[in-house]
Amino acid sequence: METMIDSIRAAVAEGATPEERATGAQACRTILAALEAEAGKAIALPGAPAVGPLAGISPDQALDLLIARLSAIAEKQPAAPSAKPATTPLRIAFVQPPRRKP
Repeated sequence: METMIDSIRAAVAEGATPEERATGAQACRTILAALEAEAGKAIALPGAPAVGPLAGISPDQALDLLIARLSAIAEKQPAAPSAKPATTPLRIAFVQPPRRKP
């Protein structure tokens, strides 16, 4: 918190550079967003990306959802003839949801 207040002081000082002013303005926005925040809800900062729909679930829940979706799709597909095995195995990239900033 002190660093934000110091950047605001530097921004309003005589002869402040454009970078110092931009940093001070961002510090003001951050403090304002923190003051307007509601308990138990994420702080919405201007210009920050929106929270993803899967941000609040654990990796285990995400895997369960993925398995359920893939199972439903597999049941709808007609069985393919298994004359020869696939040459390349199925590869699934696991992605961690973005962490929320405190």
